[in-house]
Amino acid sequence: WWVAYRLAALEPDVVGISVTCWNARAAYELVRVLGAALPDARVVLGGPEAGPIAEDVLRAHPHAHAVVRGEGEVTFAELLAAYADAAPAAPAHEVAGVTARTPDGAVRAAPDREPVADLDTLPSPYLTGVMPPLDGATYLETYRGCPHACAYCFEGHGSTRVRSHSDERVRAEIGLVASAQGVRSFSFIDPVFNLTDSRLRTLADTLAPHAVRGVRLHTVEVDVERIGPEQAALLARAGVASVETGPQTTGAAALAACGRPFDPDAFQAGVEALRAEGIATECDLIFGLPGDTPGDMVASMEWALGVHPWRIQCSTLRVLPGTVLWDRAPELGLAFDPEPPHEVVTTAEAGFADLRRIELMGAVLADEHAAALEGGVRA
Repeated sequence: WWVAYRLAALEPDVVGISVTCWNARAAYELVRVLGAALPDARVVLGGPEAGPIAEDVLRAHPHAHAVVRGEGEVTFAELLAAYADAAPAAPAHEVAGVTARTPDGAVRAAPDREPVADLDTLPSPYLTGVMPPLDGATYLETYRGCPHACAYCFEGHGSTRVRSHSDERVRAEIGLVASAQGVRSFSFIDPVFNLTDSRLRTLADTLAPHAVRGVRLHTVEVDVERIGPEQAALLARAGVASVETGPQTTGAAALAACGRPFDPDAFQAGVEALRAEGIATECDLIFGLPGDTPGDMVASMEWALGVHPWRIQCSTLRVLPGTVLWDRAPELGLAFDPEPPHEVVTTAEAGFADLRRIELMGAVLADEHAAALEGGVRA
């Protein structure tokens, strides 16, 4: 309601809302309120929660007018042009990458739009001055896509193709952000910060002068199995204070079902190399993956403890729209909440009570592990 109040003061013609599994319930409530508060404004949704199930979203939320599917920069601009033109070349429901209502109220999906090939053609929100860098709340993106294709993750969008910004663009953004007044830490949203050794070396060279001044990178995501002493030294030179990584599970059946490789020896070696450089590692575990029994989940927790990371982050599987698990849920025996954030309720291997007990065990393990480290004792 407060957001709607602030929006109403602007008297907008169009309201755009990015929807993720985490903000979806609030976002859809905002759509409903806007339907009453701003009946003449067009409400456009986008983001990973709405895009993959655009038609369902529009049918469930009658006050939303359109959904932008996939990357939104070009599509949203063309949609705005269609709204602004009294006689557009293509109405909203014919703009590539858009699902929208037709004048007669039907829901229609235009063809998909190809991803932007040259990311440098997209203006930087920082270099253009649209978004001022903020300490601890600034995130840079140097590429899109992911080399992995994990069944539970939306990041790869069904493709392992990687598209990168140029080194010149990346250097310019880093220089501006790291030199901004008051910024002592920021981060990257790249799925794998150490994508290649050459890229990691370029980033370390660019970030090193700022790291010397005390600017730090917090919680970048890495493929820890590809980290040895040389890569860990480059991360330290770049000012990386902490990293986040898997393994999500150590269960062989779940790893196979999710298409996720796992080398426990390489993983542990990577954590040790990072520790030697003073870089903290957060290990992520996901409960409720298909193929994992309660015993497998307990074994994953025990294994993670044995690696001695800085933190252990335990979460329950969210079956996200647009992922392989969303499409294959019935086949894999996954029952999940149809409402966001789509938490798994039962699996073929673990019942409702099993998962809730595992969640409790994970919460206790994570808290006690963190407390032991803070008390100076390595768990």
